[in-house]
Amino acid sequence: MYSRLIAVLGLLIGGTSCSAPLYAQSPREVIWDQPIMAQPFDKAAFQSIKIPAWVEDTLGCGYTLSTMDTEHRAAAVAHGVTISEMGFVDPFYPYYDSQLLKRRSPHVPLDRIHKDVAEYRRLGVRILGVYPPCLQSEVYELHPDWRRIATNTTEIPTVDLKIAPHGGMLCLLGPYGDFFISVLEEIVTKFPEVDAFSFDGLHYGGVCYCQHCRGNYRAETQQEIPNANMESLEFRRYQHWADRRMEDLVRRMQTRLKAIKPDLALVTWTTNAGRFGHFLSIPRNMPTRMNLLLDAPDQEFWMDESNRGATILPAVTNAYIWATTNHRVAFSEPYLLSHGNPYGKDSFPPHEIARRMLLAATWGAAPSIAVAQPTGLQQELYAVMDQLQQRKPWLTHKRPEPWAAILLSDNTRNFYGRDAGQVEQRYMANVFGTFRACVEAHLPVNIINDWNLNQEDLSKYSVVVLPNAACLDDSQIAALREYVAKGGGIVSSLDVSLCDEYGSARSQLALQDVLGVQLAGAMPNASPEPNASPEPKAIDVNFALSIGPDYWEKRKNVFEVQIAEGSPIYGPLMRTYVGRELVTMKGPSVLAVPLPSSNSEIWATHRTKGDTSALAHPAIVANQFGNGRSVYFASGFDAAYYLYSYPYQRLAIADAIRWAASKTPPIRVEAPMCVHTTLMRQRQGANERLVMHLFNDVNTTAFHALPNEDVPLREETLPILDIRVTFDSRYRVTEVTQQPEGIKLAIKPTEQGFEVVVPRLEVHSMLVVESVSLTRLP
Repeated sequence: MYSRLIAVLGLLIGGTSCSAPLYAQSPREVIWDQPIMAQPFDKAAFQSIKIPAWVEDTLGCGYTLSTMDTEHRAAAVAHGVTISEMGFVDPFYPYYDSQLLKRRSPHVPLDRIHKDVAEYRRLGVRILGVYPPCLQSEVYELHPDWRRIATNTTEIPTVDLKIAPHGGMLCLLGPYGDFFISVLEEIVTKFPEVDAFSFDGLHYGGVCYCQHCRGNYRAETQQEIPNANMESLEFRRYQHWADRRMEDLVRRMQTRLKAIKPDLALVTWTTNAGRFGHFLSIPRNMPTRMNLLLDAPDQEFWMDESNRGATILPAVTNAYIWATTNHRVAFSEPYLLSHGNPYGKDSFPPHEIARRMLLAATWGAAPSIAVAQPTGLQQELYAVMDQLQQRKPWLTHKRPEPWAAILLSDNTRNFYGRDAGQVEQRYMANVFGTFRACVEAHLPVNIINDWNLNQEDLSKYSVVVLPNAACLDDSQIAALREYVAKGGGIVSSLDVSLCDEYGSARSQLALQDVLGVQLAGAMPNASPEPNASPEPKAIDVNFALSIGPDYWEKRKNVFEVQIAEGSPIYGPLMRTYVGRELVTMKGPSVLAVPLPSSNSEIWATHRTKGDTSALAHPAIVANQFGNGRSVYFASGFDAAYYLYSYPYQRLAIADAIRWAASKTPPIRVEAPMCVHTTLMRQRQGANERLVMHLFNDVNTTAFHALPNEDVPLREETLPILDIRVTFDSRYRVTEVTQQPEGIKLAIKPTEQGFEVVVPRLEVHSMLVVESVSLTRLP
């Protein structure tokens, strides 16, 4: 994101306090939507932004028209571009006659912006105005106190503007934030044709020690901003405070801009998904919740080696960016790169364009794209854009059809993971492994966020998966406890609920009564008393104060697992793969013991591998709590299935989810594990229908290269035949078609519901289920 300047911004395809009072210029009920769960330092009720209707109708962004001539702009529009970028301010100059920024570009005449506005309007292209907010050399030079200070000092940074004329990073949390909004107001007032704004780098950099941040933090907390140290509770508290300041900037921005033009939108880059490095940004640069204040966040979607392109992550990141909007509108721009080291399109296969764009669509993100491509790819890109236009009737106005949800917790990633070099193994692997298992088992899953752990949102789901979700606050704990007591199911692992919203450890798992277990420390290397049961004890002497690096080291080992015969996870495949044998589990594990008062049962045990004298401890514990069920993995099968996998782990995870769920899945799919399936409900007016996506992720040259450097550069399709899909009998269905092929499929009644067979899947198809009533029956 940060490497791009105005001239190379990307595409849209298709046919929401500091000094200013909140909601000062626009009534709350006009631009604000549903209330969202509170976070520390909230000063007012948090609400998501109400999205303009045109954003809901837009399929994705079409970037780089600003670099094209009239002929190529017209060609882009002919293939579906309806919105594209136009630079109004760059890191050096404004491109219009501004009263706030006085310097004028020697390279860009003032009439150019007017000509471009007129041409976009003539072509029917919406204008996405661009201003990179953190870099502006005139402001940097004239307002030293607005500069971000990245280290704990009062010394204002200086940059030689002759060597680096763009200056340095400005602090959005102080007066510059309001100046920035004022420039946007000036633009939309002078150019009412502007439909949206995009910002490259709308974040605060993790910490700032400028005089304004120091003064505001001191006034609101009576404390000083501490050193940037994720092991420090004081700094973790500061992060929540800075998150709220960042959110409030966007909230003020939406209030002021929509007071001028109510249907103006923020369609801008976000830092939370498509670049794996953003997952590793600790301390975080922006809170995930801020995406709810954007009308449509857009993510850079990279699939090179540094972004884990050959793993399950490309699917996760597209599911996640959609989730950060509460499954409303999110865009995702696939980068058409052969490799990320070095960056380039060297021998990029055209077939890969469709794979990347259609994968984004499968997981709910509207695929943006940079339209201008090298000659060899240009027509191929247009062909894929045409494929998206064929699919547009089924890609907008959608919501997930809820059954299972996987929590990807931003607080856990940041405050429990704590270290950019360790967070993938400490936390993210648990989510990735769970997601992988569900995709390969064809379970219909959605990703949810911290704020969705409330009774209303949870009640939509039959089962909620909490992979090592360590950081949960008291209200989330209460909502989860009530959800299970009323009949819901949860599947969790390791340190779930061990920490609060600041990452500070509790003395015990807050959900221990729901899970039927309590932690008893790290797994021992050997037990001196093989027949003794471990007694619960303090987890670590200093654990309540800080989770030190050695905490995770104690949980990394090689264990052996035994699955209990007769348990719900001991199915036919498990008997074949494992049977009665001990099997290896390499990954994180904890020592847990059943609560004596619980209704728990042990489904699997584990012990240190090779130590025949070691005591076998519970590895998987199932529990009945109220009217609901839980399954707890003391052995981190979820992380292991991403980091060092064995097939039995997928079987255990998938069967645990099925067992805990209060209802059977709404669909059952018989297809190879490379087929991704997602289920959505589409509403247009009074009509509703189901749309099931099928994406063929097979790679005919996968794993022929060094695994850590492998990148999917697919050159061909390996079609998949005769995929069987059974829809639950709770649906009343009249017709099923395969789109965009337009094939009407035969409906065969079965004991479970009704079955259809997809004769052939190339890369991507949709099953469109028309129905008299899509209301789920009891």
